[in-house]
Amino acid sequence: MGIKDTKDAKLLYHLTRLDNLDTILEHGLLSRKAVRNMKIGFSDIANKDIISKRTELGLDDYIPFHFHPYSSFDVAVKTTYLDEEFVYICITRQIAKDYNFKVLPKHPLSIDECMLLEYDEGIATIDWDIMHTIGTDDDYAKNVKMAECLTDLIIPAEAFQSICVRNDDIKKIVEEKLKSYNIISKPPYVDVRQLF
Repeated sequence: MGIKDTKDAKLLYHLTRLDNLDTILEHGLLSRKAVRNMKIGFSDIANKDIISKRTELGLDDYIPFHFHPYSSFDVAVKTTYLDEEFVYICITRQIAKDYNFKVLPKHPLSIDECMLLEYDEGIATIDWDIMHTIGTDDDYAKNVKMAECLTDLIIPAEAFQSICVRNDDIKKIVEEKLKSYNIISKPPYVDVRQLF
């Protein structure tokens, strides 16, 4: 999948460190606030200033997903932490629609008033022409490409469509982790993808 196919793609992407996968498989994918309240240890990758602002906006109650794995956030994280392993937890957009996920049509910190839209309205509001433009790095384009789909629900691992990894060695590690938590039905699939 490339950025040109984003509007019609089937998945949403959540980037996390491989080190976080055990707690995710045990407890489900949780919002930052839920992780904090449950006193679950996890290794954070977000900028502290951004975390602070998201907390002010009440977005720490939600799990954020991006519409593609090529946002400025993803690139910055993968560049900053070159020596670390990451995975993408992917869910289907149909699940997001069925469970009433919310949508922010641009990066939340670029919006004066952070208002979560209902799924269908949010999808219709995204500037897909800009989302599909490759190589545009003006602020408006960056913020559109960091549109988010969010939920305040706990997402169990059994609801993941796939876990994307960068190579076969990491795939084996993730498959062993899934097996150790008795998550053996498909999905979730473990896919080696050129996203890293």
